[in-house]
Amino acid sequence: MAVENAGYSETPDLLEAELFGLEETLNILRDELTSVAPGERVHVVRHMRETRVRIAQIRMRLLR
Repeated sequence: MAVENAGYSETPDLLEAELFGLEETLNILRDELTSVAPGERVHVVRHMRETRVRIAQIRMRLLR
């Protein structure tokens, strides 16, 4: 079964692989947050938020 997304199909396997990669990215960003300079934290936090949104979007598509 393919999932439609903006004009192209993604299989659940591809979505799950992307989800895994994004979750790993989020873990790396969490580690990075503790080691970056205070002025850089805002950028890491923004990237974490964007990654969480993308994870939620993929999870919603997998539920369809």
